[in-house]
Amino acid sequence: MALVPRESVPAGDSGHDHVGMDHADRDHSEMGFMSMVEVTKDLPRSPDGLPMDWIEVPFGPLFPGLPGGLLLTLTLDGDAVAKAHAQSLVGGAGSLPATGMEATRFVDHLGAMDPLTPVAYRLLACRALEAATGRTPDQEILRGRVVALERERIASHLGWLAQLGRQTGFAWLERHAARMQLECLRADLPGIMRLRPAVHALAGRLARTPLLRSRLSGIGPVASAPGLRGPVARAAGMWSDARTTDETYNALSFRVMRRKGGDALDRLRIRLEEMRQSLALIQSAGVLKEPASVDSGAASGEGQATVETPRGEARLNLILDSGRVIQARLDTPSTFHMSLLPDLLAQQELGDALTTVCSLDLSPWEVVA
Repeated sequence: MALVPRESVPAGDSGHDHVGMDHADRDHSEMGFMSMVEVTKDLPRSPDGLPMDWIEVPFGPLFPGLPGGLLLTLTLDGDAVAKAHAQSLVGGAGSLPATGMEATRFVDHLGAMDPLTPVAYRLLACRALEAATGRTPDQEILRGRVVALERERIASHLGWLAQLGRQTGFAWLERHAARMQLECLRADLPGIMRLRPAVHALAGRLARTPLLRSRLSGIGPVASAPGLRGPVARAAGMWSDARTTDETYNALSFRVMRRKGGDALDRLRIRLEEMRQSLALIQSAGVLKEPASVDSGAASGEGQATVETPRGEARLNLILDSGRVIQARLDTPSTFHMSLLPDLLAQQELGDALTTVCSLDLSPWEVVA
């Protein structure tokens, strides 16, 4: 093969001739080449009008920094989210068998629905059964339940902080919050009070962490809207909190914590404030009692109850027939909040989208159809 030096190619000659091929009278389309317009005509268009090859990527159900059991499927347009779909792979355990269930077993059944917050759902079942049977526990039991629920709220928020630390790359936060969560879950009443200095110190350190503040500010803003609950709603300025109508909480000087920005940073601040408040409520209540099963005997009736779980208000309606729960309808905060994801994540950069999902503190276990 003869090599022709570049400088020897005559002016006006493209140097593109092929041996044994005369294509002076043929253009590229006749030779089988496609223009860029033809190549990209079937590709989806980005918001800026450019055609891009979108890819679908699954995150979960065991993705670091996201709730276990959550399958998040993102359609990516470059590094931006074009579409989002979320699915719980572990939810729905709160449904009743077709034949119903004895009241005492129902309390255990609902408490086992969400391993992240078993106390809250046991308490919800107890309250609904007490409403159906017309029973009211004494004040010591009611105050003891407050302590059990607020201890779980602190532990839940600490678990979320550990997850946030992993999602944002703050390894010290992940380790410290996870260790404190285990201590809180195992603590008796004096043990909870011994955690108070550590909780306040952690909240103070997070307030002085500028990189974390800049990482969360403006991320995943959620405006106040019907259906929002818990820290997500309160971070958006809403008064949503089932504890405001609870006489026992009001006697302990409970007040709603609120912010106005509605972004991931405000959701962090709300949870830090609530941990400190929970410690004050526990100290005021002064007695710890886990929600026990309710013996309804052969009673019949209909009961409704609400509980402010760590993620927001959960509601339960049930029908009791001769001591058996024959119908139950459960409404949970994560069920609604997960429905926000498609609109909330659209056009977010991938890293911000994952941080947004983490900041909502979803529990796939409590998602019901």
